[in-house]
Amino acid sequence: MNQMKFKSKMLPILLVAFTIAATGCGNSNSNENSGAAGNGGKTDNTSTNGTESTSTKAWTGTINMYAQAYTPNAKNITGIKSDQHQLRTIADEYEKLHPGIKINFVDEEFKDYTQTVRVKAAAGELFDVFWAQWMDLNGTLPKGIAEDLTEYFNKPNPYIADKATWQEAMNTTVVSETASPDGKHYNINGDYVATAFFYNKELFQQAGIAEAPKTWAELIDACKKLQAAGIVAMSQAPDFGWFQRHFLTDFYSKDFDTISQFDKAPGISSLDEVVAISKGMLDTKDPRFMGWWPIFKQLTDNWKPDYLTGDPGVVGGNARNDFLAGKTAIFYDGSWLPNNAKDAGIKFELGSFNFPTLSAADTPMTTGVDASGAVGGPNAAFQFAVATKEADKSMKEAGKKEAVIDWLQYLGTAQHVEQVVNENGTFVPHWPDTKPNDSMKDLASQSTKELKAIMVGNSSPNLGKDLQRTFGLYLSGNTSLEKATTAVQKALDAAVKEYKTKNDTDLSQY
Repeated sequence: MNQMKFKSKMLPILLVAFTIAATGCGNSNSNENSGAAGNGGKTDNTSTNGTESTSTKAWTGTINMYAQAYTPNAKNITGIKSDQHQLRTIADEYEKLHPGIKINFVDEEFKDYTQTVRVKAAAGELFDVFWAQWMDLNGTLPKGIAEDLTEYFNKPNPYIADKATWQEAMNTTVVSETASPDGKHYNINGDYVATAFFYNKELFQQAGIAEAPKTWAELIDACKKLQAAGIVAMSQAPDFGWFQRHFLTDFYSKDFDTISQFDKAPGISSLDEVVAISKGMLDTKDPRFMGWWPIFKQLTDNWKPDYLTGDPGVVGGNARNDFLAGKTAIFYDGSWLPNNAKDAGIKFELGSFNFPTLSAADTPMTTGVDASGAVGGPNAAFQFAVATKEADKSMKEAGKKEAVIDWLQYLGTAQHVEQVVNENGTFVPHWPDTKPNDSMKDLASQSTKELKAIMVGNSSPNLGKDLQRTFGLYLSGNTSLEKATTAVQKALDAAVKEYKTKNDTDLSQY
C-alpha cells in the first residue's frame, strides 16, 4: 500500500526556480567580513562565555559540504549563481578561527539527488554536511543517515551570545512544524519558499493606487482601476495547484486534522486525499470544494485572457516576461521573481503583497485563516544535515562529528543565515533576527504560518492536469460552473479508482 506522505510541490518549484534564477548577486544586509566578530561570532578559540572551545582541537581535516543552491562560486550546477560568495567568505572566516580545518563545497550536479544520497549513504560516502528536505529526512530517506540534532538545539550555540539555546535563535513555528513524528530534528532550516503578488509600482501610481491591496476587495478594486487607466492588470495562466491551496486551506482549516489522520501519520498523504474524496469531503459533494471558483473568477475577469486556458508550465515564462517588460501590472509568482527582475534589468520599482486573508464579506465559507503561506514553506535550500558515521565512514574519526557540528553552529547564526540567503535572493530568510531583501520584506510573515496546507491532485498522475484544464475553461468562460463541477467530480472519481487499483487499497476500512 502506497502511503508515502504528501510533499509540498516545492521541490519541482525549486528546480524551476533554480533554472530561471538570476546570475547577478542579490543584496546583502551584512558586511562580508563581519561574520567572525558580529552577532556573537568568535574572534578566537574561546566560546562566548569565556571558556575555551576544545571541540575542534582534537580533529583536523576537511569538511565536505553540499550546499545546493547556496554552493559558492559554482561552475557545474545549472541555475546556480556562479558569482555568489558569502558562504565561502563565512567558511574562510571559520578556517581562520580553526587552523587545520578546511571547508570544501561540493560543486556537482545530480540528476536524481535523492537516489544519490541513498547510494552514497549505503556506501558510507555521504557528504559530511548535506542538503536534504526535512520531509525526506522525516520519512522518505533511510533512517540513520542524519544525526539527530535535537540535543544541540536545546543547548547554547557558542557563536550566539544572547540566546540560552540554539533553538531560541530559530523560527519557532518552523522548528515545531518540521520536527519528525517523534519530535526530533535532523537539519537546520533557514529559508522559506514564498509566493505573492508582485506589482509594478509605477503602473500602480499611474492608476491612482497609493498602497498595495490588503484585502480581497481591495485587490479586485485595484485591478478595475488599472483597467480603467488603460493598464493590463494581470496576464498569466491561473495555476490551479497553487491557488486552490489558498482557498481550500482556509475553507477546510477546521477539518485538516480529520483529513490528515487516515493513515495515522502527520501531513496529508495521497492515501489521506483518496479517503477524503471517497468520503465526500474533498469533492464536489461539499460546497466548499468548488465554492472558491466563482470568487477567484472575480479576479481573473480582470485579467487579459491570453493565457487563461494555457498550461502554467508552458506559458508561464511568456507571462512572466510580459510583467518584467512592464506590459502588465501584477504577477503572482514565487520568491525567485526579484532575481528574474534583476536579470531582466527592469526599469520600474518592484513591490509585493501577500495573498489576502478572506473575510465574511467575501464569502461565508471563510474561516478567517491567513493562508498566505499555503503555497510555499520551509522547503528551500538552507536545509543542512550532518551525516552519521554509518552514512559517512570518515565521521568515525575521533572528534570529527563535534567539529562538523561546530561548523554547522557557526553557519547557523542569524547573521550568517541572512548573508547567505539574501545574496542568493531566491528565498526568504525566516529566523527572527534576520531581514529579507527589500523586495520581499512583506513575504517574511508567511514563515510564521502553520504548515497545514490542503490541496487535491496527488492521488493520480492525471488528476492535477484534468483539474487545471477544467479550471481554465471555466475561468475563460468556455464552460459553466455546473459543467465544470461535473467534470471535476468525474476526474476525482477516476483518481480514486486508479489509486485503489494500483495500490490494492480497501477504502472501506477508513
